[in-house]
Amino acid sequence: MKLSKLFADSSDFDEKSKEIDSILDLDMLKDIARNEFDYRLRIKAVRYISDDYFLKQIIYDDSNRNVKIAALDNLTNPKYIEGIAKNHPNCHVRIAAIEKIDDKFVLNDIAENDSNKSVKKIALEKIKKIM
Repeated sequence: MKLSKLFADSSDFDEKSKEIDSILDLDMLKDIARNEFDYRLRIKAVRYISDDYFLKQIIYDDSNRNVKIAALDNLTNPKYIEGIAKNHPNCHVRIAAIEKIDDKFVLNDIAENDSNKSVKKIALEKIKKIM
């Protein structure tokens, strides 16, 4: 079923949101996460997806920071998370990734090398928490 057909009968956010809750087809959820205009519905769809490679793509490609962070919440691959914490262009997304890291060596690298003072500070605080 195409996304346009799924939402053809409704323009209401709540109705569309409930419709997403009933979707079992992973490809349909990915289509919504990738192509839906309303970022709130993209967030909702992303929360049902556990495909790390796809989530990483959303984190780098989506235009909305909240969608990126929702995708990051479901991401489990430590190497992907580390790469995002070190290299993502958005400091808020890097900070959200740091919150998922418990490797003090990775955190130390971020604290020493990130260009953003807030990111460095969060990495240092996280190191103190885990020691």
